[in-house]
Amino acid sequence: MQTTFLWFVLVASILAAPSFSLSKNLAVLNSVKPENRIIGGEEVTTPSVAPYLVSLSVSSIVYAHACAGVIIGKEWVLTAAHCLEELKNSNRYVIGLPVYAGIQDRSIVENAQISKIDFAFSHNQFNISDESSPDIALVHVSPAFIFNFEVNSVVLPYRNEDYSNKSTTSYGWGLTVPEGQEFVKKLQLINTQVLTENKCRMSLPDDAPLGNNQICAVASACFGDGGSPLVYETRRGAELIGITSWGYLPCGYNKRPTVYTEVSKYIGWIAEVQWAYYILN
Repeated sequence: MQTTFLWFVLVASILAAPSFSLSKNLAVLNSVKPENRIIGGEEVTTPSVAPYLVSLSVSSIVYAHACAGVIIGKEWVLTAAHCLEELKNSNRYVIGLPVYAGIQDRSIVENAQISKIDFAFSHNQFNISDESSPDIALVHVSPAFIFNFEVNSVVLPYRNEDYSNKSTTSYGWGLTVPEGQEFVKKLQLINTQVLTENKCRMSLPDDAPLGNNQICAVASACFGDGGSPLVYETRRGAELIGITSWGYLPCGYNKRPTVYTEVSKYIGWIAEVQWAYYILN
């Protein structure tokens, strides 16, 4: 089975629509019976369940979801490095692209808070040809988000915290059926569990490119879910333990887990990038 970062190859002619079609060859997706929901998940019906979730648009002219991200501060969004790579491939530039906050239904964005990317930095060891490399990126936006009930930040985990066997939740606007043609408009969630490293490796093929700073959860993310959060609810709030990175095609095949960037391993890196930004600006 083929592995892939959870992104889309974009087609310019579809940018005028609130959601857009998958232009990858979908022949590899046809061996799994489709499900009429997010793969293993359900639609979010309670307002402002994940106020830290944002949508990265591939266009500054019209809203067109490409990837997700997570608010970690009034000016900062954490996402997957492969998402920035895809935005660059489609636009040449990431700077100036909009980030939409405070939405759950992507067909209703009139009241969204919209900020624009003015700085973006991917981990310097990220390699688009290597799924095991650090798939994490930090984005600075302007103007700063105004925190309220609909828009707020996630809680960062403690450094090197172990979340194995913890009950978690993953959110996203990705495909709801493996061979789907459009991203879902209404936010989806799946309640899942983080696997131990041994169980993760046992659930994947022997040659799986699993990195040392990646974790698995029993979830079937798909195209459009890249950069989405995996969170653990605590008294401190929702702790961000994972950023959706990659999985096997077809999405949900044989109940294989999704692989996430383990955020607790990058707490120092996040602080260093933020410090460098403020020194330079």
